Amino acid sequence: MSITTPRVLFPATRTVTIEEIEIPDPGPNEVRVRTTKTLISAGSERNVFEIERTEPRVPGYLSTAVVEAVGPGVSGWAPGDRVMTSIGHQGAGLIKLDGSETSRSGGLTRIPDAVSDADSTFVGLGTVGLHAMRRAGTQVGDSVAVFGQGVVGQMITQVARAAGAYPVIAVDIVDERLEKSAISGASDTVNSSTADPVQAILDVTEGEGARVVFMVTRTPIILPDCMRAAAPGGTVSMSGSPPGTVEIGLQEELLRKELSIIGTHTGLYPSEPYHMFHWTYENNRKCLLGLMERGDIKVDHLITHQVPYTEIPVMYEMITQGPQGWLGIVLEWPEA
Repeated sequence: MSITTPRVLFPATRTVTIEEIEIPDPGPNEVRVRTTKTLISAGSERNVFEIERTEPRVPGYLSTAVVEAVGPGVSGWAPGDRVMTSIGHQGAGLIKLDGSETSRSGGLTRIPDAVSDADSTFVGLGTVGLHAMRRAGTQVGDSVAVFGQGVVGQMITQVARAAGAYPVIAVDIVDERLEKSAISGASDTVNSSTADPVQAILDVTEGEGARVVFMVTRTPIILPDCMRAAAPGGTVSMSGSPPGTVEIGLQEELLRKELSIIGTHTGLYPSEPYHMFHWTYENNRKCLLGLMERGDIKVDHLITHQVPYTEIPVMYEMITQGPQGWLGIVLEWPEA
């Protein structure tokens, strides 16, 4: 029979509510899942929360869940299986298994026993970091600077170090986050509120600059510093969710240094792998879960809040006040 479940909704600008929705029994090739935990993606969700609009929006990305029921024709999945799927901040949902489980909008990814529900919620933002690394062409031995040490910035710091980049320089304005960056593998940290980050990066890299610079903030005005901190011939990767515009220097910063500036967005992943590109959204999920299972990536130090989903209005209010005092916010959903 159908069930009712809570769902977070942005009905209007800077307004968050929790509504009840009905989820029917699974039909042919469908699976019903019950959410256990979700992670707030502070950058992009804050953009949606604050943007002027007339249509309601449902926030959230990947959900950690348990298979609750399977429909006719489903094989390989059973009630009790721990999975990741894309239903956002809601307590349950239906997933259509149509054979294209590599798509971002559907499918299930099995969670290894060694990875906790809370840790697995970081996989969605972790895939953003993986995609940014690959798009930037980061290689073993490359010097890397990461501007912004929110969750995505922390994940980029970790995967860069795991990929053999060195030095990996973390930049932020919050000392608490930089302390966590050191745990995430940063070889050097810079508080840009008290030190010139460009000069600090030049000092660490013996005057060259970083071969790859990741901009992982909501603040567009950081881009010129990212360009100045990059080495000649280097790459600046925009991997955050910066709204708005910014002026950049074309002669000294861009042209004479022959920089590459790229944007990264996982929404453009292909739904199926092909011989020249294996890294679909689904395969990146599996990669991140494998790194967590083997202990190559750790995220428990990034969790600052684990709260019931009913506290999400309080969490959004905290996020909009600034970056101090929080980082990874995990929402807990009710058991059936």
